[in-house]
Amino acid sequence: MTNPALKMSPQERQQRSAEKRAAVLGFLASGEQWSTLTVLSELLRTSERNALRLLQKLNEEKLIKVDDRVLPHLRLKLYGITDHGLAVVGADVDMKAFAIGRTNPSFVQHHLESQLVRIRAEQTGWSNWTPGKVLFTDNSTRLKKLPDSLANRPDGRRVAVEIERFVKSPKRLTDVVGLHLQQIVAGKYDLVYYFTPHPEAQMRAFNKIQFVTMENQKVKLNDSHRARFKVFNLSEWKGEM
Repeated sequence: MTNPALKMSPQERQQRSAEKRAAVLGFLASGEQWSTLTVLSELLRTSERNALRLLQKLNEEKLIKVDDRVLPHLRLKLYGITDHGLAVVGADVDMKAFAIGRTNPSFVQHHLESQLVRIRAEQTGWSNWTPGKVLFTDNSTRLKKLPDSLANRPDGRRVAVEIERFVKSPKRLTDVVGLHLQQIVAGKYDLVYYFTPHPEAQMRAFNKIQFVTMENQKVKLNDSHRARFKVFNLSEWKGEM
């Protein structure tokens, strides 16, 4: 099969390369800060070999930096945006550049899973994705419970995105559901989506909750409350609403 890239003119190849550079830098500068080869190749919809060539070039230009000391036993490299990269992109969020040696290893998997959900979502029409790093520094949100991300579904409804690798304790989950409902009532967002490797266990935990506290009042959960929460299999979700 003929490689489509071979049929491109030099100008077309140059434009495609510029688009890929912009996609990687824009993704990192939007609040994601760092990622991996596997995730960024998914973002670009290209092979890891092709993505690696681009990342090496960006590293040479000091637009990103590479950290291979976070999870050395997995030979995992993190590619993070530099101050120079943020300046070149013209990032419009309050975010620090990636710092080598400052990433918590226990947070890596959660961060990458959140990015994969984002990529699948945006490829199916989701928009206005705001990562947790941005929500944490943006005082204008005034959220009592920060989700992992906020985003708009294709129909415009605002969604709080939560990546749950493990099911919370009954008390903690009850507290979190109550806080989410308060923020839904306040108009901060419309729905809460949970992405987890254990959807059945997560749903059982939700279904056991009968009462939550909202504005210091005990409230019995009804079907309208429960309809605001949706649970999806982390590895199988393809963007459905």
